[in-house]
Amino acid sequence: MSDISFAEALLSPRSIALVGASGDARKNTARPLRFMRKHGYAGAVYPINAGRAEILGEKAYPSLAGLPGPVDHVFVMIPGSEVAAVLEPCAQAGARVVTVYSDGFGETGAEGQARQAALVAQARALGLRLLGPNSIGSANLHTGGILSVNAAFEADTLLAGDLSMVSQSGSMMGSLLSRAAARGFGFAKSVSVGNESDITVGEVVDALVDDPQTKAILLFLETLRDAATLGRALSRARAAGKPVIAYKLGRSEQGDALAQSHTGAMAGNDVAVDAFLKAYGVMRVRNLETLFELAPLASRYSRAESSRRAPDQPARVAVITTTGGGA
Repeated sequence: MSDISFAEALLSPRSIALVGASGDARKNTARPLRFMRKHGYAGAVYPINAGRAEILGEKAYPSLAGLPGPVDHVFVMIPGSEVAAVLEPCAQAGARVVTVYSDGFGETGAEGQARQAALVAQARALGLRLLGPNSIGSANLHTGGILSVNAAFEADTLLAGDLSMVSQSGSMMGSLLSRAAARGFGFAKSVSVGNESDITVGEVVDALVDDPQTKAILLFLETLRDAATLGRALSRARAAGKPVIAYKLGRSEQGDALAQSHTGAMAGNDVAVDAFLKAYGVMRVRNLETLFELAPLASRYSRAESSRRAPDQPARVAVITTTGGGA
């Protein structure tokens, strides 16, 4: 195993293997390599494809065995039934983190949940951490390390900034990145947790607390899993002066049902979720656009306000305006 920490392997890997990388530029599985070359990733990238010696003009490798150097992070893009067979080679290649893009696991029902549980058990025995399955990937916009198939990264230029996002919805992560870019907001890191079988939202938040490029953390939630880990991470974020802003699906009964059907998770009672987020100082927003509107304000004022206000003194807002209607 490489000497890199879990957080570094997750958010800022120095070397990446792409299992199932395609040479057909029209396929999703060709995207990560293309994105990383387009956006200037300087680390080592090893495309793995048993049927091709070259992918998009670069040397491809038949397997994870015998690579020229160690790997920090492996992005797996092969059919779900084949994923278990590549975990041991991932460990032998030195990986700390394996992101599984493949679906057909916990989101499909009881059989898929059993396959997912077996995959996690196998990974733990090998000393690997799993992101996913059913994860659209992650991205470091400062390094160009884009382990993702999300079409949002097709953009010719990516705006690197100080917001980081953790999303339980892969497709919405891309939509949010695109919306933010259109408004001029840049990101540091983005992570899609997929089925959250092993690495949880809380662990990603915890890693982002220690990331110097992250000043505020945005959460797109469908449910709450491992509340204890998330609570500890949120407490650390608050102590570090890094505001956390959350948008959560499923406020209505219909939304709750949609969230459950999408990830196979129980979305839970929204009142309880609201109380949990409030207890840990998370700012919950009701509109997607507010995620971005609130972020710069929260980043600018949260540390000063928390240090100035007494614990029992309520927060107050003053509005200065030239017109009553505007106020």
